[in-house]
Amino acid sequence: MKLKAGDTAPDFTAKDIYGKDVKLSDYKGKKIILGFYRNVSCPFCNRRIHQIMGNNVRLKATNTELIFLFESTNKKLSESVFHQGISPFPLIGDSERAIYQQYGVGNSMLGVMKTLISSSFFKAVRDTKELNLPKEDKDASTSLMPADFFIDENLKIVRAHYGTHLDDHVPIEDLKAFAGASY
Repeated sequence: MKLKAGDTAPDFTAKDIYGKDVKLSDYKGKKIILGFYRNVSCPFCNRRIHQIMGNNVRLKATNTELIFLFESTNKKLSESVFHQGISPFPLIGDSERAIYQQYGVGNSMLGVMKTLISSSFFKAVRDTKELNLPKEDKDASTSLMPADFFIDENLKIVRAHYGTHLDDHVPIEDLKAFAGASY
């Protein structure tokens, strides 16, 4: 079931790539941007993470926490130099997609088709080639859609965005505005 604005964000506990326990409810009192991405080698997901990290200094100065989930294993994520550079934000491998299920993040072959016929597909592949991303395991989903959630200080969802194609995230300007990092 998909979540919507006004719903309480489902709590979860998971280990990040550094072995640290991350519990969503521990962030009560702060704004949270919770991002669900495909796998470690997804060019769209990695381009998006790169865009967010380009705003890292401004985001760190806000009372907003960023938590990123990938359907890859923590081991696969930690092997990627690119993903290690995301710190200090928690990066969580959820290869069983348990947290994805809690948040209603699912698959769409139609979304994959929309992506493949767009010009952004080839641009994303070009943009991420230099990141030297590891190859994903063969059991990674090819049709998992991304999702973004803005969660307020009381763990209420302010915005739930379910991607309709592989490159469909909340605009970066909206992310910065929610965090209070607009300029």
